Amino acid sequence: QEPSPPPPHDQPHHPPRGERTVNCPRRRRPARMGREKSRRLSGSRDFRQRLVLATLTSTPIIIKDIRAGEGGLRQHEMSLLHLLDKVSDQHVIDVNDTGTKVGYKPGVVLGGKDLEHDCGVHRGIGYFIEPLILLGLFGRSPLSIRLKGITNDTKDPSVDTFRMVTLHMLKHFGVPLEGLELKIENRGAPPRGGGEVLLRVPNINSTLKVCWSLLLLTFRDFC
Repeated sequence: QEPSPPPPHDQPHHPPRGERTVNCPRRRRPARMGREKSRRLSGSRDFRQRLVLATLTSTPIIIKDIRAGEGGLRQHEMSLLHLLDKVSDQHVIDVNDTGTKVGYKPGVVLGGKDLEHDCGVHRGIGYFIEPLILLGLFGRSPLSIRLKGITNDTKDPSVDTFRMVTLHMLKHFGVPLEGLELKIENRGAPPRGGGEVLLRVPNINSTLKVCWSLLLLTFRDFC
């Protein structure tokens, strides 16, 4: 009688590789950010800059001790995470229950058209336009988004400053003015808001992306 074949060795199960997409950032227990090394940061300062630089340099980050004992993330910062979720894909955003820790694994900036975002009444629309312009330039497709909220206040640059000054300054960095537009449709002031603007951002060419990427890698170490 022939001996029975030996049982197969147990093989460890490896799930297929791939990035998990979070459709909407929400406060929940942080998930593992993957095997790649995350840059660890602390505090609430430069929150927008950290997110933008992490996105454009594809660097996972973990920010802890965000206003510990003071409520963690503010409403406008949560709104910024929602906005980042709308213009990106294949990313992970994790916020713990107290809002004092954020894990962010960047994905791809898609851009997109006919997007809308309510910026709320805690910060001006200018707070959101600054990161949007940078992200939109590196998107896969041009960005067209309608922003609602406060157009003029004392905390953030007004939409008029962006329209008359900032957009024109970008041409000195190689950004074409064609397709770059900020249209003010309604004005809104604190505390009720009610303003509405339409922002259009084109994509820069591959050569310019390389130059900007080298510059961004330089500034990343300061955040």
